[in-house]
Amino acid sequence: MKYDDTIVAIMTATGAGAIGVIRVSGGDALPIAREVVHLMRARAWRPWRVHYGHVRDTQGAVIDEVLATYMRAPRSYTGEDVVEISCHGGRVALELVLQRILAAGARLADPGEFTMRAFVSGRIDLSQAEAVLDVIQAQTPMALAVAQSQLRGGLGDEVRQLRGQILYELAAVVARIDFPDEVEESAVDRASLAAVDVALTRMLQRAQAGMRLRDGATVALLGKPNVGKSSLLNVLLRHDRAIVSPIAGTTRDTLSEYADILGVPVRLVDTAGIHDQSDDPIEQLGIARSRQVAHEADVALVLIDRSRPLDADDQAVMAARANLPAILLLTKSDLAADPQTATWRRQVQDVPWLRIVEISPLTGAGIAELSHVLHDVLLGQTLAADVRVSNSRHIDALRRCQDALRDAMAGLQRSLSADLIAVDLQTAVAALGEITGEDVSESLLDTVFARFCIGK
Repeated sequence: MKYDDTIVAIMTATGAGAIGVIRVSGGDALPIAREVVHLMRARAWRPWRVHYGHVRDTQGAVIDEVLATYMRAPRSYTGEDVVEISCHGGRVALELVLQRILAAGARLADPGEFTMRAFVSGRIDLSQAEAVLDVIQAQTPMALAVAQSQLRGGLGDEVRQLRGQILYELAAVVARIDFPDEVEESAVDRASLAAVDVALTRMLQRAQAGMRLRDGATVALLGKPNVGKSSLLNVLLRHDRAIVSPIAGTTRDTLSEYADILGVPVRLVDTAGIHDQSDDPIEQLGIARSRQVAHEADVALVLIDRSRPLDADDQAVMAARANLPAILLLTKSDLAADPQTATWRRQVQDVPWLRIVEISPLTGAGIAELSHVLHDVLLGQTLAADVRVSNSRHIDALRRCQDALRDAMAGLQRSLSADLIAVDLQTAVAALGEITGEDVSESLLDTVFARFCIGK
């Protein structure tokens, strides 16, 4: 794939701001910049220098005062000639400058086209291109650290190393096919293939933590009316988002917000109070949605008021969590415990809770412990520095690679035909190549870059 035209787009977010930046990339980037930007000092455009001037319309009237930076190929983001023009951040000025550049011969960039050109020119591999979007969309510092590691090539480097090991053994298999009398079966290093299998397993084991750092995890707050779900939501968010009232049934629908739980982006869903009987059709709908959330969440926080006796509504809440991993929260620890707490606590402990934590959203007691428990449940012992994979496309490719690799290893064990083993190893190599872009179709590229915004 080769690009022979010049593209332009506004890089900065929509809306008023101090600065707005327009990027021009392609073979005609510099001639277009010379036509559009009138420098205040008569000098040649020098690469990697900031130039001060004005953008004028076709009649010579000043549109905006700008700073322009010229980056000569191949030392630019796209690997092409690039000019970035910094304007005042008003939308009108940016649009007028953009229209002036379009009139000078550039075309409007497609979503993700600048990053696509960086991939095509070999500046970055496909995993790094996808990491660009992950950096932009990172919701917590920990998620950003994982994305930055991928952007620096951490995933691509490891995948290329594993791919190289498989290719080396594939070459030995092909040699057996071509020279059966000269190359023995032992020429294939089974220990090397087994080491690749172990590395793939390690990457996949940590991938769930990576996905949760990248996309966030959903945590449902379940409980009967007036048990303290909305109060807990507000405490975890560190601001008042849900209405808190002593009147039961204040929350009649699901309410979701994102929170940073010790570096993990978590979508907290406050649900309508679940209870056994209700004649209100709106409340019934809210309860039905609560039960649906309970089945779809990654983890449930099941709240029970420790100051009151266990009742049928509490039993309904515990039943609603079904087999979902759940943490039991004994709320209102600031109040005196119900005299029967010891009795009913033995009952609820029969349920396989991940943990049981006593909390009080009013005083903050137990909230720090709950945050650490949630972090451990969602990430396990995985550290951000250990995460290489955080993308469902990459996970799928790694699994297909491992399946094919294990088929090849089984074939070697059973002394199958070298032709069959070669097919399995070629499949494994191709799957890893999809991650870095060494084996990739145009349709896959279109799918990857369709998620990008214009300007990136």
